[in-house]
Amino acid sequence: MKRFLREPFVHFVLLGALLFAGHSLWQRHVQKADHTLIVSAAEMERQAQIFATENRRQPTDADLEALLFAYVEEQVLMREARRLGLDADDTIIRRRLAQKMRFMIDDVGAPPLPPVDNLKAWFAENPEKFIRPETRSFEHIYFSPRDRSDTVVQVATDALSAGIPTGWEGQGDAFMTGRIFTRQSQDSVRRDFGTAFAEKLFDLPETDDWQGPINSAFGVHLVRLTNITPERLPDFKTIQPEIERVWLDAAKREENAEALKSLMRKYKVEVEE
Repeated sequence: MKRFLREPFVHFVLLGALLFAGHSLWQRHVQKADHTLIVSAAEMERQAQIFATENRRQPTDADLEALLFAYVEEQVLMREARRLGLDADDTIIRRRLAQKMRFMIDDVGAPPLPPVDNLKAWFAENPEKFIRPETRSFEHIYFSPRDRSDTVVQVATDALSAGIPTGWEGQGDAFMTGRIFTRQSQDSVRRDFGTAFAEKLFDLPETDDWQGPINSAFGVHLVRLTNITPERLPDFKTIQPEIERVWLDAAKREENAEALKSLMRKYKVEVEE
């Protein structure tokens, strides 16, 4: 018997049996773990807080029971979907996981502000971030192309040639956003009137006279400039809170980009030809 037990083949069989038994035990353990749901008190508290925020009241016992059922249902469906491989090659899931990872990177916290002298130096190096664009205040008389699309430009030209009276507000047609605009940048004028009108308006010479006609996305206009504020760069002290906010945003973006690069450096990328 002792000689039999010393045979290598017997050792091999016994070792195989032990490995098989161990694997079976491990598989049962994993299967049991996969089919065991542990709902912690912290998770239920989180669910209750979400409920209170969304419904503006604390959950009742019935609400908590419903929350528990919904959570367990979600976990069961998620695990079964993973078991069947439904999460593989799913674009929506990949994007959602990537989005959550970005949120984790973004949630690091704001970097501390630099000393004021450093902030002033950064402001001097980045004036384009704080330049106030030229603005123009103007009044306009609108001529609608409705029922006169072929003659509307001539109608506006004749009105200008005849002279605009002091009570000009009664001239032309009603315009939906009004007749007087104050301190408008070219971008804001572009949003209200269209690109062609905005570019033409900001090319007009500074004068108290009525000018035009100018075409817009809506029709034809006569325009009188009432104020021009040139492009300017405010001094540091005047806009220091804004400078701090912009610096923090830029520093945060730089930190996030570096964190993402750090993650990507962990991976080797190979592209098949």
